[in-house]
Amino acid sequence: MFLTFKQRLLLGIYVFFLLTIPVGSYLVSQYQTINSSAQEQKSTKPIVKVVPKPVISPIQELLSASQASVSQNPSVSPSPTPSDIPTTAISYGPTLSFKATLEGSPLDNQTTKMFVGIAEGALSSNPKFLLSFAVNLPASGEYNNISLAGLNPGTQYTALLKGTSQIATSSTFVMSPSISNLNNGQPLNLLSGDINDDNVINSADYSLAQQALGSTSKSSNWNAIVDLNKDGIINAFDLAIITRNIGQTGASGAWTSPLPEIATPSAGLTSPPVGSPEENSKGYWLWIPK
Repeated sequence: MFLTFKQRLLLGIYVFFLLTIPVGSYLVSQYQTINSSAQEQKSTKPIVKVVPKPVISPIQELLSASQASVSQNPSVSPSPTPSDIPTTAISYGPTLSFKATLEGSPLDNQTTKMFVGIAEGALSSNPKFLLSFAVNLPASGEYNNISLAGLNPGTQYTALLKGTSQIATSSTFVMSPSISNLNNGQPLNLLSGDINDDNVINSADYSLAQQALGSTSKSSNWNAIVDLNKDGIINAFDLAIITRNIGQTGASGAWTSPLPEIATPSAGLTSPPVGSPEENSKGYWLWIPK
């Protein structure tokens, strides 16, 4: 029936179209199924949000660790916060403060080794000190916080102050339960020139100063005690200070050492010790212990 070539070609094309319709429909349906499955999988994937990690300070970490430790061990009581701690003033007991001025020394260099003695009542010629201190006076001349522990507030005492090359001065005060200021806080003036430290300024001190005259800190005969104006040289200015104060005696009178049991070149006796030769006798005595 379809014998010509043209008829066969048309028939073949018709059959091809008939076959491609169901195949194409099947392929389209499969593509849609796969595409919808992929969209479902994509939509069901959980969304992950990156949340910034909070920054915790070291102090907060310590507090958190402390709270965790307390919760695990109830027997340990938590540390009180600053608002829970009562404010308490720290007291060091009654103290003594003073300011001293050394004659001849620059105002910004009042340094010296100073003796401070505390006696009850008025000062006598041979005082009995209840308290005594050796302090290093700073360049400012001010010294604070000398403990008066053991003394009675409201009682009158006398403080005696003496520098290395100064005669002593005294100041009476009524002890305060907190801070006692000598001379109502005003500087105490100490006269300079006591080179041999006997609390008297006389020719003996002048003679010692003359031995160091012209010397400096590098000299073999240097004596820092004689450098009263602290200019690094011992000269006429230092001698003038001594000359001006010759005859002055410090508070409590001259300082003398107790009479030694055996005579020494620096001490004399009104009568010879027991066992010594007579005053006019000559020769040597030999002492043999038992």
